[in-house]
Amino acid sequence: MRTHDYLIDGGLDFSYLDERLTTLLSRSAPWLNGDDARRARLGLHELLVNIRRHAYNGAIGPISVGMTASPGGVTVMVTDWGSGLPEVQRRVLPTMSDQGGYGLGIIDRVFSEVEYRRASGRNEWVLAVHAADVTTR
Repeated sequence: MRTHDYLIDGGLDFSYLDERLTTLLSRSAPWLNGDDARRARLGLHELLVNIRRHAYNGAIGPISVGMTASPGGVTVMVTDWGSGLPEVQRRVLPTMSDQGGYGLGIIDRVFSEVEYRRASGRNEWVLAVHAADVTTR
């Protein structure tokens, strides 16, 4: 099992984090094909953009990202100290006529498991891709 932790400033240039996730996935999750790896990066990027846009109201704030990969899956833990979500609802991907809501729909579609909780003044997200889910697609 490999674990990596990063603290980023919440700016929109997540290229360093994307590079680290790409390296972790290629080394520690060989069962994850290129398309699934790109989807995982897209889902993480979507969450980070939403944190900046909604939790920090467009401002830059700290975001902690921990990544763990094992033969059974990849887990990404994301924490921010911005405002909490009033209510988290699972949504299907909205239509083009819908306004907003794409972020959570994309995140739910990309990951095998998505958990959110508000605790001790912070938002905590756990995003997981399970090897069994990928190999059965």
